[in-house]
Amino acid sequence: MNEEIKVIEIRFINGDTPLKAFVGVQIGDWTILDWRIVQKPGQRAWVSTPQISWIDADKQKKYKSLISVPAELKQKIDLKILSAWEEEKSRNAK
Repeated sequence: MNEEIKVIEIRFINGDTPLKAFVGVQIGDWTILDWRIVQKPGQRAWVSTPQISWIDADKQKKYKSLISVPAELKQKIDLKILSAWEEEKSRNAK
């Protein structure tokens, strides 16, 4: 798949939480919303695919990805998302 990958929106999350932003991405004709940028204290930021969460019978929060992406494409998407996020952060810091 050699489709162009474009970040179309970044919604920053305020507050002291590992979840830093939700990101919308366009891949060719497809638009996939709610990719997540996560960064725990002292760690590098990483990208999570769109997901759902629920509380199970044991009162534990569970997560499930809504899409499966081939590893090579996921790497390209991650790079594009993290680059756009860093650029937007530095632009907002000025």
